[in-house]
Amino acid sequence: MAHLHSWPERIANREGDYLTADDLQDLIRYALSFQERLDLYQVLQQQELAWIEQVLQQHGYTGEAVSSLTPTQRLLARQLAFCLRSLGLSLLIGDPLPLQQWTFGAMEEYLGLPTALSQLRAVVQGSLPAEQWELLAPYWQLLQGVSATSPEAEAEAAPEPAPTLLEMFV
Repeated sequence: MAHLHSWPERIANREGDYLTADDLQDLIRYALSFQERLDLYQVLQQQELAWIEQVLQQHGYTGEAVSSLTPTQRLLARQLAFCLRSLGLSLLIGDPLPLQQWTFGAMEEYLGLPTALSQLRAVVQGSLPAEQWELLAPYWQLLQGVSATSPEAEAEAAPEPAPTLLEMFV
């Protein structure tokens, strides 16, 4: 699945025609990969808490009771879980749309999320076998693309100088 496309979008683009040979082959591969995608979805579901805890430890969480999390750490944990769940759903249904739509809002809510997602990616990649990571990697790239368009990434990319008083009132 090197190219991630929404199936409803692909079908709508055909405007009532038959699928192209390439689209048909992609659909066959997609259908045959269901069990593999389901297995990986379940791994994401089962490992979510452990992976998020590893990232939180990099942000000062000591591994004590969940009640010891700061409000910022709780928000980060919630947003990471939300991103992992969106990633898993997109993977399972083979459609990048949930990932694109849902996670952009998460990026806007929590500006530290792109950094934490990079840390989470390293944790997840280190935990999965290579074949499962290859299946998940295009969705992570999409997730990173969404985080690259977040306000934090834009602020880091090119900070604009503050306008002078003359520029503000002209």
